[in-house]
Amino acid sequence: MERKKSKFLYDFLPGATFNHSETNLSGLIGYINQDYDDRGQPITPNLPSQYIFRRVKRYASKWDNWEQMDFNETAIDIIQPGSANFEVFPRVFACGNCGTANQFHYNDIKDFTGAGNTINCERCGDALHDHHQMRFAAVCSCGQIQDILVPDHCGAGMEFRESGVKLSDSYWRCTNPGCDVTEDFYGGKCLNSACDRNDLRTLPHSASTTFYPQTQTLVNVRQDLDTLHTNDRFQVEIVSDYLLDDSELGEPDPDAVMDLAMDLLQQGDAESNEEARKMAKERLEVDITEHRDETAAFLRDVFDEQEQVKLSEELFEYLSITNDSYDEADYIYSYTFEELQSGAVDTHLESDQIEGYITERDRRNLSQVRLVKNFPITTVTYGYTRLSPEPTGGFGGDETPDDDAVPPALNLFRSGEWAEGQIFARTNDAEAVVLSLDKTAVREWVSENFTGELAIDDLDRWFLSQVTDPGRFGTIDSETDPVSRAVYTLLHTYSHAVIDAIGALSGYGRESLVEHLLPRTLSTVIYKRADTDYSLGSIFTLFEERFLDVMAQIEEAEFCTYDTICRTDHNCACEDCLYLSNITCANSNNNLSRSVLFGGPFDEEEINGFL
Repeated sequence: MERKKSKFLYDFLPGATFNHSETNLSGLIGYINQDYDDRGQPITPNLPSQYIFRRVKRYASKWDNWEQMDFNETAIDIIQPGSANFEVFPRVFACGNCGTANQFHYNDIKDFTGAGNTINCERCGDALHDHHQMRFAAVCSCGQIQDILVPDHCGAGMEFRESGVKLSDSYWRCTNPGCDVTEDFYGGKCLNSACDRNDLRTLPHSASTTFYPQTQTLVNVRQDLDTLHTNDRFQVEIVSDYLLDDSELGEPDPDAVMDLAMDLLQQGDAESNEEARKMAKERLEVDITEHRDETAAFLRDVFDEQEQVKLSEELFEYLSITNDSYDEADYIYSYTFEELQSGAVDTHLESDQIEGYITERDRRNLSQVRLVKNFPITTVTYGYTRLSPEPTGGFGGDETPDDDAVPPALNLFRSGEWAEGQIFARTNDAEAVVLSLDKTAVREWVSENFTGELAIDDLDRWFLSQVTDPGRFGTIDSETDPVSRAVYTLLHTYSHAVIDAIGALSGYGRESLVEHLLPRTLSTVIYKRADTDYSLGSIFTLFEERFLDVMAQIEEAEFCTYDTICRTDHNCACEDCLYLSNITCANSNNNLSRSVLFGGPFDEEEINGFL
């Protein structure tokens, strides 16, 4: 089965079900085939495997069954997916003539395509077609998915009957005209011999809860990142480059050199123009070596070894977008409104329009809006879960999670039962927008609402030390980490509000856009998923042509259909106002609140909004 190949990172993965695009038949993906080039040669991703394994482990290890998993780097292949094999699933067909639910085995139905050929009802012999396929599957949080159990009675077969809105109200009825026996509708017992859970659930096979892909997104992945976690010098260099202004990384500004040279001549510190210029240049030049040493001391004082690695990874991704020296291939193309205004980048926009953009940007407490083309995003899909996307989620005996619920198991991808594990990865170029919050405005907002007056000498270093990244599933504790909780929630909420604004103005669905948070830089990158088409326009064009409309649309995020319940019971964040899909959201809809933007209740306190 050939599909747009990026879909194999999200939708068409081993263990996932789907509805065939050309027939009414549904199927289950069995395994993924490696991608091949035009010459028929397998494509091997040119990716730093150790770096990817390290990033994956950081999140995969949060599942309860991590210790039982065989996540051996030497036994896992990184594959660029190209096509998929599937089997017919579910394998239960309801006869249109006699109503009998026919339960087939894999070999009985493996050649059934649903496009012209038929199978026959085992009771009456009538032809069964693709539209007779029942859409239910039995799903377990261990990762098992199987056909529902069709009970046997009278040798005549059973018919599925619906008696209400809820699936649990459905039942089986014997199709023998002289028998009125009925049985409850249930999935059966989990067929995974290693499973000791009791949470098998019957669901439509296409329900979102039946399959959650677990993914990581990485920016500007390069081979030298394999050594990042052991190379302290590399880590220090990245952090130092972030803390230095762009102007400080190169030659001093000529105008600043001239001004200082004039002062040195007037003060008598230099005897000639040449000597004055030389002295001025030396004084204005940043001693890079000294700055690296100062940065190394800062990192030793504030961060442990693991946090220093995570910090350098995040700052590397940020610098890849904003600093040309980190784009080794000179491939990423980006610019800011200031670069349009200065003429450094050609544009058809009028100067008054650009000035209006900058004014509105400042009014919205943003320090940077950067438009990016050729944004290199590597999506890594390393496993899947069922019934819940989070390590702490799970279901007990009721329809909603409870305190006794069993957390879902993480399942690795394999090409066969005893085969080595697989990680699927693909790098795509995307159009993106980078939004950075104004650090001074954020500090003032934090001081006003959470900490009182703050005396901070270096804002960049302060935010690096105060803001943490909770990862994909974490929630930051407001009691132990109030500043990080407030700042991360602010950035995350701002990002969701912008995504909703883009969707409203462009027509993109919520799942078409993805956020990539860089919290210590107070930045979010919003980009378009590669497996959805661009027929509705681009993010790049939207921000270039209608930036004022995007900013105005953010105001819509202030309102929620479910107020006042959302405000009083859900910290001003729910499915109606802020929640996004598991694929789109970088933090599983944690650390969100409309109050941080617009004011209101936040963590049981009334606060003023950032906007």
